[in-house]
Amino acid sequence: MRNALFGARTAVCVIALCLTNAARADDCPTATSGTGSFVVERGPDSKTELFYGNGATVQSVLRYRGQTILETTLHEGLFELERLDRGRRSVLKPNADLAKFFPLKQKQNIEVEFEVLQDGKPGKSLVKLAVIGIDSLTIGSCRYDILKVQHDETGVRLFQNVDYYAPALKMVVAKEYPERDGRKTLIKFDKIYPSATK
Repeated sequence: MRNALFGARTAVCVIALCLTNAARADDCPTATSGTGSFVVERGPDSKTELFYGNGATVQSVLRYRGQTILETTLHEGLFELERLDRGRRSVLKPNADLAKFFPLKQKQNIEVEFEVLQDGKPGKSLVKLAVIGIDSLTIGSCRYDILKVQHDETGVRLFQNVDYYAPALKMVVAKEYPERDGRKTLIKFDKIYPSATK
């Protein structure tokens, strides 16, 4: 009788543990699980809400202490197509079909030229991406597979960093910047959760 009760208690504990883990997994949003939105945070003041659907376009809104600072529209969360930065608008039109580059693969190299209209002034930017590695990254209690993408941009816009791109989220979850002394600085989100916005 004791063995039967012990076995039943063990089974109940295992089921409860499985349900708890399933609930935790459900709290870790992905862009590939359907339409909707989620929020990522960095520190107590910075919140970015991402909106996605069944297509390749992802929209994000960055708020700092409740004030909207930056709004972007991106292809697969990696290529900026439109940017509204504190009232300054930039529109970027690629001279290539961006869809052909996805899904990203290891050791893939991409080079795309963009026509840029920034504050009404035309220009061009060249974006070079190189997938240089794979890894995983934890945001809060959620772990995501990531691709490390060397991102170099020249022209109207200048960037040089490594993007930690999470395909499951269609977003860059961290950026690694080179310092003058040779060190590298990683800036990442520390919290992620489903959005209350419908």
